Amino acid sequence: MDEIFQQEIKHKKKKKLEIILIIVVLVLIIGAGVIFYFSRINREKNFISTTIETEKGNIELELDKKAAPKTVENFVKLAKDGFYDGTKFHRVVENFVIQGGDPLSKDDDPNNDGQGGPGYNIEDEINPKSLGISEDIINQLEYLGYKFNYSLKSIPHKIGTISMANSGPDTDGSQFFIITTQDQPDLDGRYTAFGQVVGGMEVVRQIKQGDIIKAITINN
Repeated sequence: MDEIFQQEIKHKKKKKLEIILIIVVLVLIIGAGVIFYFSRINREKNFISTTIETEKGNIELELDKKAAPKTVENFVKLAKDGFYDGTKFHRVVENFVIQGGDPLSKDDDPNNDGQGGPGYNIEDEINPKSLGISEDIINQLEYLGYKFNYSLKSIPHKIGTISMANSGPDTDGSQFFIITTQDQPDLDGRYTAFGQVVGGMEVVRQIKQGDIIKAITINN
């Protein structure tokens, strides 16, 4: 009888351990799912998925709202309004950048390409300290008229970075460029980077001057 009783106790303990193990596994699975869900929600909150449709294929981007909120808002509005549809990549510099976003590039006169915009300017959104720029360089840039926002976490100008073209401090509008083959740290502190290519870098590198942007689509 004692032996049978002991076996029953062992069996019950084993069952309890199995139940506890199942509960632990379920908690871990649910916890991982919750973490994944909220991380995805947080990512969707901070990043905007965007597609540039070109004659050579699609360029997939993630726009970073935390790095440059006003810039992203402006770009998204212009894209949704169809502002970029039919514009050209009017400037392509080998091993450097492709540049587009000028409404004047829609016409047949290449001489005015690069001179157009949406009819207004937006301010730069740059935090030079988050980019590791020295105080001496910051002072030089401030002397030239650049104003900085030290609450932002700016994006460095690396391969695949999308950034606003400008003609000086606070002259951003609609024109943008994408870095093609080499990191460009010399651009840090002077241009507002606001996103990154996450797919289609091979398309970026195939773009030639005059290639058409069919549309820019905001996916979320």
